[in-house]
Amino acid sequence: MNIFKVLASGKKSFHEETASAVLTWFMNPTMEHGLGYSFLSKFIDEISASSKNPDLSDLATKLTPRLRDEYENRLKLWFNLEYNADNAFIDMIIGIDDWIIAIENKIYSKSVTKGQLTKEYEGLKKRNPDAKIGMVYLVPIEENSDILDGKTEAEFEEFSIRDNDFKVLVTWQKNGIDNVPSISDIFSTILEEENKGIIDPVSEYTRHTLKALLSFVSNNFSGYDYEKTNQSSGMNPLTEECLVIDSLKSKNVGFVGVQGKIKGLLNRDKAVISNYKFQYTSQDMSFKPNWIEIDLFKKIVDWFLYGKVGDIDWTGAGKLPSKILYMIAKDFKSQVFIGIQGGEKKLKGMSKDEILKKNWEISTEKATAQWIDGELFYNILTEKEVF
Repeated sequence: MNIFKVLASGKKSFHEETASAVLTWFMNPTMEHGLGYSFLSKFIDEISASSKNPDLSDLATKLTPRLRDEYENRLKLWFNLEYNADNAFIDMIIGIDDWIIAIENKIYSKSVTKGQLTKEYEGLKKRNPDAKIGMVYLVPIEENSDILDGKTEAEFEEFSIRDNDFKVLVTWQKNGIDNVPSISDIFSTILEEENKGIIDPVSEYTRHTLKALLSFVSNNFSGYDYEKTNQSSGMNPLTEECLVIDSLKSKNVGFVGVQGKIKGLLNRDKAVISNYKFQYTSQDMSFKPNWIEIDLFKKIVDWFLYGKVGDIDWTGAGKLPSKILYMIAKDFKSQVFIGIQGGEKKLKGMSKDEILKKNWEISTEKATAQWIDGELFYNILTEKEVF
């Protein structure tokens, strides 16, 4: 049993506040997990390397696990959840001597809020004018992806700091981005070092909790999948009806269950979609896997089956295969952007076979130069005769 998946399987999604509390528990060396400073020191070391801040590097060295010494006896260390910085509430705060490290935690891309980091940073500066401040943006990413969701990347890139402060990006899941640490990698390192005897042994309870959390994060904070909820019917308990597309057109609110979400829908045969009975619920499933909001579902179906190019927000659709992206780019052109590590130059340098194996993020907003518009994407793939 994975207790985290159980908690995420109810009517409500797994809360970001809960994720923050769990992470802070692991960071606090005085808690009963038995890890001491191991997690905190590794976390500080990772963000130190990423930010290249020399003062933070010194702090990371002082937090390296060792026998108790004079520095540890006089270490000023405190933690806070939902810290009020001039009416900007920050998920997690780590206070270490004259440093305040703020962590804005996102476990779902949909919860990204424009300008939130700036508001929190200015609030911290006002409340703590003499402190050195580090801003950590802790965000989700598809496992091993080399690019972030468009809104997430834009929020981080547009946020600026001053003086000797720093900002750093950290992902929950393992990623393929240079110089961006991940919580999952830190979890894995601790488990490996404990197994090899590099760090002190931890209790069986802590070991299993770390493994459960690592698996839970890897699966995007998802509960037990609805198609596994009932082996005989494959029905989610919250499903109210099973309806074909013509019947779903009359629904104005609710969510449609599709295994694999948008990717799964567009990978299906068009004839199958026309007659398939989809699970439907009026409950809020916006933070659940394998559910598409009814209005978005209808717009995608109208385009996919009938060629009606409407106002579709593709942001948050996840990573899609190049074949599906090619179809979308052909019709939506400059209305969409494809996230590619290395941007246009990287895509032009890729072989046909490399492109065929790729999955990329899609968005309706251009976050950075790494996001190229659909028309350019379509033209490059057409020139290469990929499809």
